Amino acid sequence: MTSEAPQSSRRVPGPVVVPDAGFGFADGMSILSLTPRALERQLTAVERTGATWLRVPVNWSQIEQRRGRFQWTVLDRVVRKARRHDLSILANISQAPRWARALLSESSAPPQDPSTYARFSAAVAKRYRGKITHWEIWNEPNLNGSFGGIRTHGNAPELYSRLLKPAYRAIHRVQRRPVVVAGALAAGTDSSSSYSMSAFVRRMYDAGARGSFDALALHPYIGSGTDATRRRVYADVQRVRRLMVEHRNKQLAIWWTELGHSTWAGGVSPQAQRRLILEQLEAAAGRAYVGPAFVYAIRDNGASTAEVGANFGSLLSHDFEPKPLYRTLRRSHRSRSE
Repeated sequence: MTSEAPQSSRRVPGPVVVPDAGFGFADGMSILSLTPRALERQLTAVERTGATWLRVPVNWSQIEQRRGRFQWTVLDRVVRKARRHDLSILANISQAPRWARALLSESSAPPQDPSTYARFSAAVAKRYRGKITHWEIWNEPNLNGSFGGIRTHGNAPELYSRLLKPAYRAIHRVQRRPVVVAGALAAGTDSSSSYSMSAFVRRMYDAGARGSFDALALHPYIGSGTDATRRRVYADVQRVRRLMVEHRNKQLAIWWTELGHSTWAGGVSPQAQRRLILEQLEAAAGRAYVGPAFVYAIRDNGASTAEVGANFGSLLSHDFEPKPLYRTLRRSHRSRSE
């Protein structure tokens, strides 16, 4: 546990404890390709849990396939639906289009010129002014697979900081009091394919990133991790917090913008998924510095249980059958509303 005093968490009837800053759900790019009916069913399920947040991917490569030509239709629909369900949006901006990346770079690579990302971020923030005020810069840049592969691994923290700083300024120029959330760091280890969260944050500070974010985001989970893995991850969260205090950022919250467990064939049962996610939410609530916590994901991406990534759905199976966590959260929300 943290050395800081636990915050006053909101304890609801039953086993559910969530942070005072609220909880919500994160979804991947698949939410952008849902039919209107499927999107409505998923967001209805989210609203019925009492969640107040939705993390929405902003796919730059989809919106600006040609430089200066924007296609907003898909994102407009998701934003409109989320607002109708009274969900605050955390918009995660990632996926550089081919024209913005270096020649022969991987599809996950950052843009060659950080100013192109800043301009796009400003365009998004301007379009959704009054609708979205919370902006997350990239997703899991401490993993090779999310930030250009082995070509960028050696200086990924510095490249990310170069991306972050102009984007922060650009968003703040077009909105009053936005919240720019940096990091979105996965629970990696220090290896040839990833950085630990704390190692990445340390190098961000060394690269001058202080003052270019209003909150920091972590993903303190491994999809089907053991108790020992969870202890390792939470210890690294605490190291990140110490770094923030050392760099005079104690006032900034750490958002947990992904947490969860996969119910794939080699993972956990739906019942265990419920228990483990509730424990993660309570762990977030017990740390004074944690902001909102987001469960990944809403619904399974496929009927097969053979893939880890396709079975993170926490509320609904692929065919929209409720999972145990959905029933528990909905029951708690109903009790709280009475």
